[in-house]
Amino acid sequence: MQSICITLLICFAEQQNRLMEQFRGIKYAGIKPWWPYFRQALVLFLSSFSIILLTSQVTGLERISGAYLGQTPPGNSPELFAEGIIPADLHSVPVFSPDGKRIYYKAMDNKGIMVVREKKNGWSNPMPLFVSDEVENSDDPCLDPSGDKLYFTSYSKEDNREYIYYCDQKNSTKCNPEKPGGSLNSLDLHWQFTIAGNRNIYFSSNGNLFCSVFRDGAYEEPYKLDTLINTEHSECTPYISPDENMLIFSRSNSVKPDLFVSYKGDDGNWQEPKVLGPPVNSEHHEMCPRITPDGKYLFFISSRGGLFSAYWVDAGVIGMGLGI
Repeated sequence: MQSICITLLICFAEQQNRLMEQFRGIKYAGIKPWWPYFRQALVLFLSSFSIILLTSQVTGLERISGAYLGQTPPGNSPELFAEGIIPADLHSVPVFSPDGKRIYYKAMDNKGIMVVREKKNGWSNPMPLFVSDEVENSDDPCLDPSGDKLYFTSYSKEDNREYIYYCDQKNSTKCNPEKPGGSLNSLDLHWQFTIAGNRNIYFSSNGNLFCSVFRDGAYEEPYKLDTLINTEHSECTPYISPDENMLIFSRSNSVKPDLFVSYKGDDGNWQEPKVLGPPVNSEHHEMCPRITPDGKYLFFISSRGGLFSAYWVDAGVIGMGLGI
């Protein structure tokens, strides 16, 4: 943009200079043309203006304050989250730390997991999470209940297989990935997973939902959730509530995926899942549900705007029309 503006103005000024010389019919002896000086001043002015413009764009987030990137909280109708700040084309929804001061997300541009941090004077610009070279294609960020450990999926360079890893994020901006102990990674997995308050992890594998129980510092062999949850359709991208009493997930029929919710009954078993009606589900794709750590908002990915973007809505809509 800067070079285009400079080129157009220079061409205009040169044309004006030629017309003036033709009109005068002569060049005054001993007087240098004004054009070279004007050209230098013009380039200097536009360059300075461009630097100011770029600086204002780079530091834009520093002028934003407040929770959730200073966005106005939504009501009962889903709204696009942080338009112009968070990329419009995402692979997973933004994930928030319990104190709300860190936001992680993964866009479709293959730049890896990005993190935004709240500072004293606003928010930092999105920065890539520096993950060790041992893995690649890091995706699907998910924080543990404390917010100190970031879990995510990555492909191991040793066998090109996707695993769940974690790294410490309490006092570090770098990420040295480790695999959780036990049998968590015994199945092929992909996309969003979720961690309960007791550190049990729910994930999808080959179109079904599984849970790996965290016991004595390690993860047990994953077990498949019952047939009320797993059906002949494809179930994926689960969210589990901290107390493990509510499960929200995406179920795909032959047309598109929609969000469903199930609650545990008094007997401890999952009840028949119910589809979340409008305005959460639409005629487009909905997936990757997550409730924020403060319990106020439901985030999910929807293609209703043409791209797979993050939408948020008051979490109270989950029970609307479900008789809950």
